[in-house]
Amino acid sequence: MPRLSFSGFDRADEAKARALFEGLHLSDWMLSDEAGADAVLIDLDSMYGQMAWMKGFDAGKVTIGLTQALRADTAYRIDAPLSAEALHAVLAAIAGGPQANAPAVETPMPEPAAAAVTSLAPVSPPVATTSPEATAVTAPVPANRLAARLARATGPFAVQFGDLPRLVIDPASQQFAPGKSLKALIDYGHAEIAAESVEALDPETAAAALRQAGDPQPLSRLTWLLALGGGGGRLLDHAPGTRFQLGKWPQAEREFPKHFRIATVMLKAPATLTEIASASGASEADVADYINAALAVGHANAA
Repeated sequence: MPRLSFSGFDRADEAKARALFEGLHLSDWMLSDEAGADAVLIDLDSMYGQMAWMKGFDAGKVTIGLTQALRADTAYRIDAPLSAEALHAVLAAIAGGPQANAPAVETPMPEPAAAAVTSLAPVSPPVATTSPEATAVTAPVPANRLAARLARATGPFAVQFGDLPRLVIDPASQQFAPGKSLKALIDYGHAEIAAESVEALDPETAAAALRQAGDPQPLSRLTWLLALGGGGGRLLDHAPGTRFQLGKWPQAEREFPKHFRIATVMLKAPATLTEIASASGASEADVADYINAALAVGHANAA
C-alpha cells in the first residue's frame, strides 16, 4: 500500500490536507512520515516547502507540488488551494488507477489565439549609462535586446542567437519553448540580437512548434530571466538607496540556489540592496540581478 506524507505545510494547512485525504476514504493509500513515504505532497508556495524542495528528497519518492504557479519541477503538480478532487486524481495516477496516463494535474494551457505577425525590424539602441557595481541604470533597455523585442511584440516569433537554444515565443498564449533549463538561456538577457536572428511566425506555426517542444513554459519565466541577466549586476531604474520587499513567496528556481536566501530576507521587511546583501550573504551584484527580475514579474515592490 503506497504511503503519502506532507512537506512544507504549516500546522493549520496540514490539518486541512489531512482532513481532505481522510475524507477520500482511499483503500489503497495511507499517511506516514516523510522517511517512510512513497509520495510527498509539498507546499511550494511556502518558505518551508521551498526549503524542502531545494534540499531534495530521497531517490524513488514521488514529488507532488502544490502551487499557484503555472508550473512546477516536481513529478506532479496540483493547483493551490488543495481540493479533494485534485488530490484524488493525482494519487490515482501515481497508484496506476484510472488517471494513470495523466503525468500531472495541470491547469490547461490556452490555445494560441490568432494574432498579427509583428514587425521586428532593428532599432538603434540608446547608449546606457555606465556606473559602478549595483548603481542604478536609468537608460531604457536597448531595443535590440530580447526583453525589448518581447515588450513590443504583437505576434509570435522565433529567435536564435549564437550557440544559445532557439526560442519560440508566443505572446498571445503567454508561452515559450524551450525553457526547461533557464540557466542555459541567461545570456539572452544581455545579448544584442540582430534582426536576421529573429523570425516572425504565423500563429499556426508557433502553436505547432510549442506542441513539438513538449513542455512549453509560462512566458513570465522568460520575462523573469531576461531581467535577471539584463542588468549586469546593477539595479535598473532604481537608486541604491531604494528599499525593496517581496510581496509573496515566489517559486524558487533550483538552478539559482542563492536566490532562496535573498528571497527569505526580502520577505521580512523593506530593505536596501546593501542591507539585503549583508543579511543574505549574497553579493550586491547577485541581489541587484534578483531585484530586477522580481520587479519585472511583479513579485517585488520598491518602497
